[in-house]
Amino acid sequence: MRILLCVIVLVVVAGCGRTADVPDRRLAPADLLLAPSDLPPGFVVTPLSVADLAASNRVAFDDAKTARFAPDFCRPTADATLNDQLRADNSAVLAARRLNTGLVELVTTQRRDLGADLFATSGRCARTETTITKGNLAGTRIVTEYTALPVPPIDGGLRSGERAVLVRSTVTTTLPDRGVRTQIGFAGYALLNRASSGEVTVQLTVAGEASRATNPPTPGLAPLSDAGFVDLFGKALQKVTNSDR
Repeated sequence: MRILLCVIVLVVVAGCGRTADVPDRRLAPADLLLAPSDLPPGFVVTPLSVADLAASNRVAFDDAKTARFAPDFCRPTADATLNDQLRADNSAVLAARRLNTGLVELVTTQRRDLGADLFATSGRCARTETTITKGNLAGTRIVTEYTALPVPPIDGGLRSGERAVLVRSTVTTTLPDRGVRTQIGFAGYALLNRASSGEVTVQLTVAGEASRATNPPTPGLAPLSDAGFVDLFGKALQKVTNSDR
């Protein structure tokens, strides 16, 4: 939950001692986003600017600073680090909704730390627990369980230095009154480097609707199947990889 800086190349014009600017042919992040027609049935594009996305993320990160996180070494860091670098001149965002399901894609020339993503969603960090300590929801307990998903097939495969991380998350929230909500979401992150794009980060998140607070809990509904999300993220990656053709 995001225009490419141009590199000016000077070429000496033979015989006249002058230089001419050769335009950078790299595509801008906005050119590498999914098209509305690529989205799953029922999703409708909604307005969202890079500035609005970054501001919304910043509020969530500030709130998270006062929460207890266990294991503490699993506290996510990649989102906050990248968020501080997002600007309208280096990023583009696509947002869409289907009823209460939200989808956000970000393409940016800024580098995301995928190693931190992998660490925070696997191994001993595949299950984490967050406890809210301040405000009206103090005492709320949030358990997040991550499941790794396969990297979608790409023509020619990922090149040296490129990588991708995909996860499915199941979030179980126990409120102070003991009511329990569940929510299923997906996230995909990739670093790609192609001649037509330069190095870019592609990230796609889909958040399903949270269930009503009940006890015993009501299972959350997945916004997409695992295979459906992998396929959609594959389309997002192909927007970059196919641009070289």
